[in-house]
Amino acid sequence: MSLEPYRTASEIIVLVSTDTGLVGIGEIHGRPLGSIARIVTEVLAPRLIGRDPLDRQHLWEEMFRLAHSREGSVLNESDGQPHFGSGLRPQLMAAIAGIDLAMWDIAARSARQPMWRFLGGTVPKVPCYASGGYYGDQGQSHTQELVEEMTGYVESGFPAVKMKVGGLSLHEDAQRVEAVRLAVGSSVDIMLDANSAYHPDDAITAAQTFEPLGIRWLEEPVHWYDSIRGLQRVAEASSIPIASGESEIHRFSARDLIELGGVSIMQFDATRAGGLTEWLRVQAHAQEHNVGMAPHHDPQIHGHMIAAASNGLIQEVFPNAVRDPLWRDLFIGQPEIIRGIMTMSDRPGFGFALHPDALSRYGRNRWNVGDITAITDQASLL
Repeated sequence: MSLEPYRTASEIIVLVSTDTGLVGIGEIHGRPLGSIARIVTEVLAPRLIGRDPLDRQHLWEEMFRLAHSREGSVLNESDGQPHFGSGLRPQLMAAIAGIDLAMWDIAARSARQPMWRFLGGTVPKVPCYASGGYYGDQGQSHTQELVEEMTGYVESGFPAVKMKVGGLSLHEDAQRVEAVRLAVGSSVDIMLDANSAYHPDDAITAAQTFEPLGIRWLEEPVHWYDSIRGLQRVAEASSIPIASGESEIHRFSARDLIELGGVSIMQFDATRAGGLTEWLRVQAHAQEHNVGMAPHHDPQIHGHMIAAASNGLIQEVFPNAVRDPLWRDLFIGQPEIIRGIMTMSDRPGFGFALHPDALSRYGRNRWNVGDITAITDQASLL
C-alpha cells in the first residue's frame, strides 16, 4: 500500500446460534486478531448467551458500555498505569461489529427477507469499482503492470478503478496516475487512495497536481494525527472530492469528519467498527449533510447497506483473487458481480454461507462439530 505492505488477507468469522435453529453470520476486520477473538469469546459472549438476539439496540449499548465504564476494566489488564495504552477500544469496537452483524443476520433471516429489503431497499443492484493499483513488493512504481491491471478491470466491465498514491515522490505518482488515465480513457472514473500518507501541505499540493487528470475522489490523504482539521484544509484547497472514514471506530469521529473534515464520501466500515447498528447511525448523519456512503471492502456485507441507503454511492470490490482469496474460497452464495454491477440475492439475511473446506484450510480456530454442521446446513439452503 502507500505506507506499508499488504501481507495477508484475514478476518474473524462470528457465528451466533439461536434456540430456534437460526445461525447468524458476522465478520470482523481488525488486528490483532487474537485480541479481538478473545474479547468476542471471553468478554462479550458470556454477557450475551441466553439473551434475545432481536433486542439488538439494547445489547449493542450494553457491549459499548465496556468502552466507557468501570465494567470495561476487564479490558484494561496491563502491567502499566491505567488509561495509558489500555482499554483495547479499537478491538472492542471490532468485536461488537461481528456480533452485531450476526444479530442483524438473524433478524433478517427470521423475517425471511434479504438484508437489503429488510433495511428498506427496493432495488438489489449496486454499482461497484475495482480496487487495486498497489505498488511493487518493495514499493516500486511498476507502472506497466499497474496499467495492465487497471485496463484489465475496465475491459471486464468496471466503470471505475482505484489505485494507490503517496508511496513515491509526487512526480512519480503523477506519472503513474497519468499513465492509467491515458490507458483507460476519459469515461472511466479513477479514485486515488493515499492511505494517510501526506502532511496536509503536501496533500494539498498532491491534490492540485492530480486535479487535471479528472479524479473522482482522493481517499485518506492526510496523516492519521491530523485527519480532521488537516483534511478540511485539503478539501477547501482542491476541487477533488475527499473520501475518508474507513479507519474510524465510532460514529462520533465519523461525525467530525462529516462536519469538520470536509469529506464528500464516507467510507465507514461496519466490519471494523460497531456493525450495522453503528453504520446506520453514520449513514443517517452523512445523509443529513449531503455526504454519500461508499463503505470499505466486504461487498457481501456492505452491498446490502448501499442498496438500502438513499445516499448509497458505490461499493469497493477486489477482483484480484491473490489479494482477496477469501471472496473466492470462503463464501458460498456471495453476490454476483457482472460488468461493475453487483446484484444482491433474495435469500434471507446477508444471503451467503461459509465453505467448511475453506474454514478447515485457512482457519486458526478449532471448529467443533456443531459449528461445521450448522455452516453446512446453511450452505445447503443456498
